[in-house]
Amino acid sequence: SNTKSVKLNNQDWLGTNAALLDATFGRSGNGSGSSDAWGFGFYFKPSTDNQGQVIFYVGNNDITNQGYIELRQINSSGQKLLRLRYGSNNNNLRMQTPAGSLSVNQWQHIWVGYDGGTTGSSSGDLSDYYSRFTIKINNVTQTLSNSHSNYGYSGSIVCQNARIGRFVSGNYLRGANVDEFAVWDSNQNSNSGDIYNSGTPFDLMTLTDKPRHWARMGDADDTYPYLQDYGTEETLIWEMNNMTSADIVSDVP
Repeated sequence: SNTKSVKLNNQDWLGTNAALLDATFGRSGNGSGSSDAWGFGFYFKPSTDNQGQVIFYVGNNDITNQGYIELRQINSSGQKLLRLRYGSNNNNLRMQTPAGSLSVNQWQHIWVGYDGGTTGSSSGDLSDYYSRFTIKINNVTQTLSNSHSNYGYSGSIVCQNARIGRFVSGNYLRGANVDEFAVWDSNQNSNSGDIYNSGTPFDLMTLTDKPRHWARMGDADDTYPYLQDYGTEETLIWEMNNMTSADIVSDVP
């Protein structure tokens, strides 16, 4: 059963041992194919706040020159959307869902996938680089608006930081809920409908392709401030920072 989620207000964030995610999100250089693929899915209840708010960040400490993955809620004339950034501050790809694709104060299932292919650095191949990434909201594939810095990112991703609700510093979530955060180390875009399950949370370990890591966000054996891993690895523990037990709430999809 799913009876709990985590609500993150300004200054709240979840942190974990990022090195345990290196086998999933890390890569040694430009994407080499399916072995570098990944996907993550979760339920999200967006904030009404208009500031840019980081939902998930994983990657290098040196964001200026080294690679990271960042999913953020942003605002466009009062309408909310998602932006995925892949790469460093200097060299990256940026993919945005349409304005209004996120509905505030409503639960939505978010899916983000990467097929493991190359992501930089030739101007003639930009369309290929963008095509590596998929964002779905409630299992509907989003038409993305794409941009870049220096034709994408061809370097490595080393997982030295991993956070839900915070960037390297600041850009916190401001009154948003997160639930059932699951991570795969393979391309699961074709299976995202099964993961979504028509918007009804269920036991993801009944899937043929099980998540490597799965945070229930307050259910099962979770005890403040630690959120356990119910995926195949059972090693990735999220710690609630600047939070109290009252931030595990009875508000679920």
